[in-house]
Amino acid sequence: MTYFDSIDEIYQNTPDNPKGQWQNWSQNQKSHPGKVFQPRSTSELMAEIQDSSGALRLVGSGHSFTPLAKTDDTLISLNHMTGLLGHNEEANTARIMAGTPLHQLSELLDGIDQGMLNMGDINHQSLAGAVATGTHGTGAKLPCISGLVNSLTLITPKGKVLECSKTHNKDLFDAARVNLGALGVVTEIELQNRPSYFLKEQIDIQPLDDVLDNIDTLKAQNRHVEFFALAYSDQVILKTLNPTQETPFSPKAPFISDDALLRFFCEVTQRMPKLIPMIHRQLARFIKPSLRVDVSHKVFATPRTVRFNEMEYQVPAEDGPQCLRKILKHLKTNQVAAFFPIEYRYVAADDIWLSPFYKRDSASISIHQYFKQSYTELFQQLEPIFDEFDSRPHWGKSHTKTHKQLARLYPQWRDWKEVQQQLDPDRRLMNEAMERILGEA
Repeated sequence: MTYFDSIDEIYQNTPDNPKGQWQNWSQNQKSHPGKVFQPRSTSELMAEIQDSSGALRLVGSGHSFTPLAKTDDTLISLNHMTGLLGHNEEANTARIMAGTPLHQLSELLDGIDQGMLNMGDINHQSLAGAVATGTHGTGAKLPCISGLVNSLTLITPKGKVLECSKTHNKDLFDAARVNLGALGVVTEIELQNRPSYFLKEQIDIQPLDDVLDNIDTLKAQNRHVEFFALAYSDQVILKTLNPTQETPFSPKAPFISDDALLRFFCEVTQRMPKLIPMIHRQLARFIKPSLRVDVSHKVFATPRTVRFNEMEYQVPAEDGPQCLRKILKHLKTNQVAAFFPIEYRYVAADDIWLSPFYKRDSASISIHQYFKQSYTELFQQLEPIFDEFDSRPHWGKSHTKTHKQLARLYPQWRDWKEVQQQLDPDRRLMNEAMERILGEA
């Protein structure tokens, strides 16, 4: 199994997952919900909310690394509320059921000659989950997925249906586009898309210093640019994506896939961490330059079968190179056993109250650790470096920030909290993790 396509794959009785236990993809978060509710319609959802008592939490694909979905009460999954509700051909918009996984959404958009403006390299999150946490791709002029939302429908903890958009219920719209599942259940989302298009992907090995010294030029010349850095290498894996009219083509598949190599080296280095510097320095021997062209969503998404835990912070764009250099220096100087590549991307600013990109173009820096290894010490070593730059954590990825620290990073924090208090005065949508990051009413 790679990613979970439904709650049924998570909440089941297997040797690794005892009956009644929910766990996320990386297996670092587990709980025993008293009930898992999977409505098939808005009316079923409203009836359940109105008739139920106790806490309610929401879950998407289980890809979040934080305990946002943990509950001993009722866990709500929208995995049966999926599909395309309608579209506007002229405006290139689509109305989608919020439980739709991104990989399914991509296929649906193909059928109406539309494509998402941007997407991350993982496409198994539910649309509702991706929007709730500010999930993103890469592109200096492109916002996170929440920034592509034109309107949405939300069911409050009282069972009331609310509609909001850029011109209707504006405060709710600004709050709900990144909502952490703490304002209600988002059931429908209208996305701004573009006509279906092809992307050309180029992957190369480049010197780290050259890439960082010329990153502004790379951003200007490419619609999407990102790279993967290694603690003990002076080279990076540079990836650029650009729209193209070229005929689709793919390179010949390697004898051993990149994913298989990553899994092999993760297994080896967790047992023999002293090999990490040597393997990192041999990067160019294992990763070869490549080109491919395909429909956009097939280029955006990358197969991920190697499980990991992840911490990600959004750094002010101008500080990104300096922050990354400090991280790499710390890892190397302290001989930290960190094999997994560090992912470096750019995301455009938006106006969403709890978006990590609120009114700030950002460099997104992601730290990973193989799921069989402890990640706590590694992440805690690097968080103070992110703090030096007033960085904001990704809501769906590991961090230790509390509401007192987070409130300082978000100018509209109090406004968002007021909306939360109005919609959920009884705090039914809270759990222990939510109390830590959002604080009291």
